[in-house]
Amino acid sequence: MRLVENTIETLAPLIKSKELSPVELVKDCLERINETEPALNAYITVLEDQAMLAAYKAEKEIMNGQYRGHLHGIPYSAKDLFTTKGVLTSAGSKVLSDYVPDEDAAVIEKLTEAGAVLVGKTNLHEFAYGGTNENEYYGPARNYWNTEMIPGGSSGGSGTSVAASSSIFSLGTDTGGSIRMPASLCGVVGIKATYGRVSRRGVLPLSSSLDHAGPLAKSTWDVAAVLSVIAGEDKKDLTSSKLDVPDYIETLNQGDEGLKGLTIGICERYYFENIDPEVEQAVRASIPVFEALGAHIIEVDIPSLSEVTQLQGVITSAEAYSYHAKHLAERAEDYGSNIRGRLLMGHFTPAWAYVQAQRLRKEYQKQWSEIYKNMDILLAPTTAITAFPIHAETITLGGKVVNPRDLGVLGRTSPSNFNGFPALSVPCGFNRQGLPIGLQLQGRPFEEAILLKAAYAYEQAQTFVKTTAS
Repeated sequence: MRLVENTIETLAPLIKSKELSPVELVKDCLERINETEPALNAYITVLEDQAMLAAYKAEKEIMNGQYRGHLHGIPYSAKDLFTTKGVLTSAGSKVLSDYVPDEDAAVIEKLTEAGAVLVGKTNLHEFAYGGTNENEYYGPARNYWNTEMIPGGSSGGSGTSVAASSSIFSLGTDTGGSIRMPASLCGVVGIKATYGRVSRRGVLPLSSSLDHAGPLAKSTWDVAAVLSVIAGEDKKDLTSSKLDVPDYIETLNQGDEGLKGLTIGICERYYFENIDPEVEQAVRASIPVFEALGAHIIEVDIPSLSEVTQLQGVITSAEAYSYHAKHLAERAEDYGSNIRGRLLMGHFTPAWAYVQAQRLRKEYQKQWSEIYKNMDILLAPTTAITAFPIHAETITLGGKVVNPRDLGVLGRTSPSNFNGFPALSVPCGFNRQGLPIGLQLQGRPFEEAILLKAAYAYEQAQTFVKTTAS
């Protein structure tokens, strides 16, 4: 096994003990990028010189006894939606093909302070407005498990870079599932914390009241390590929460009784309707695993789920158009045709519809809070289908020909953006074609630690065999 195929959990102690040099690790990561690019098209920008300078700096600090923590010397990538000082931040669009920011996003600042090494900016669905990463300007990112397939979006480059080990972890954003869907389709772990837990300062917005930032990595331990660093109050972000952030790694193994006392809810409505049978089988197979770990399983019903996708669409459309109106007026032709059409639709979203959607959102948040009084976690599929071919116009699902790009067909992720509650995706198996399937765990506000503990316990107990990418 080469260095970059390991997790942070394995690599960090070796770096701390000076058995492994960050320079050696970053070199291996850059070599892996050269091996997998442009076949995967995961990266828009590779920062070879900058990364090596940061690696030498990390090595010097560690040799001098200045170890900063688990992420010190660890190479990572970031979706090209996070501003990076002196480095192109394109949002995957021709519109920003020459935009070089003057400062870093808040989470980039935190990772730099922790000693992590940025190796590149990853491909994405243009301006994060889509779930496939079929980018019209930079080209589509491709799934590591089968390069003819989508990696999911909008953080597709991030998901496939982690799966391919061309980064140890990556930063993504999630407005309707854009961390969790690529995590699911690429066979990695991805988490979006509670709205406000991670600062969005310096993240180019899609829909500001729905946007989240978070990590994708090879394991639950790894995303816990990254989240522990990037979460927390940012006084320059008015939506940032002031609540204290726990050390998520410490919470993974707290207690010696497994998941005893944990109540996990299963909601058939929406989550298990119109999904691929192999996805359903893999997700349902996880239920007895959680029961064996001590969790209590109950059935729940959430009536408002049927309205979430439509209401979220109204909010996203209005907020996205608000951000892009100036560029659309001056250089609409520089947007990809699909994204341009979606953005222009926002012009026709009436103010009353937006206000009504936000009003209903608050009502439904109260409903969900009541439901969560009876359970700690909601267990569901992350996506209804596995990865499908790039540019495929239709697929067959349940005997019907459907558009796979419809979020109602692809994802089961919107509710956690709509209510702002934390959610993660963890691998739970593969289909007969060797494509990954993801399990989604959702929880109460600011209780990310419970989700991480449950996902970590499941990882240790699961029995499915991880196949080899083609």
